[in-house]
Amino acid sequence: MGNESSTSLMERFGLVSDVQKDEIDVYDAENYRAFGVSRKPWGGEPMLNFVDCRGDQLAIAYNHLYCVKYNPSVGITIEFSDHIVSIRGRGLAEGYQKLAMQRVIFITEADRATAGLVGDRQAVITSLSISQKREKSLSQLAIDAV
Repeated sequence: MGNESSTSLMERFGLVSDVQKDEIDVYDAENYRAFGVSRKPWGGEPMLNFVDCRGDQLAIAYNHLYCVKYNPSVGITIEFSDHIVSIRGRGLAEGYQKLAMQRVIFITEADRATAGLVGDRQAVITSLSISQKREKSLSQLAIDAV
């Protein structure tokens, strides 16, 4: 058996790309990154963590995800079973694509100062809002059914 270089099964089958080396999957408050992307080549992440500009965090399970919409002039809208998330900023297209593949681990809103420092070619989230869908009472459901 000689000195074979140790490579993973994933690398041997060509399932690991160079792009993944640049991806980050750990939230770091000191170094702004709009989207944190899983290094896993496939499979979804269990939860998506939202971090606002104050550092407050909320994680929502991917299995509650219903749809993701992207409009370059408006931003990204993510609909979960109980929440709607609105994301505004620039350079969001790649983040949307990774989000649709359930590879995004966190989404971070930049404060005004940080947003000004982020380069024009980098994604920056200038507004992140999470609203809970209004729960309907049984009587309201009965009225809607009529």
